[in-house]
Amino acid sequence: MGGRESAEVVRKRQLRWREQHRKEWRQLRAGQKRRYYAQSKRNNRRKGKRCTPVEDARITAKDRPPDRKLSKSMGRSMQAIQQRRSCLP
Repeated sequence: MGGRESAEVVRKRQLRWREQHRKEWRQLRAGQKRRYYAQSKRNNRRKGKRCTPVEDARITAKDRPPDRKLSKSMGRSMQAIQQRRSCLP
């Protein structure tokens, strides 16, 4: 067997590093989130317009596509979709 580590060993090491370097981890994670959400900020065709009942249904559907695809098809950012979903019953 090679010197490969199991996923469990790697995960424990990552969590230990995060615990020891909290400030660095927060900065790293914030950068990851910024880059992820920046991808859909260009999808702003509907910015400032209220969501329609059809859009609300798509946002809350059980078999909905991932937010990234919804963002592209609806012309709204992923953050707008997530915020709208949190406001709906």
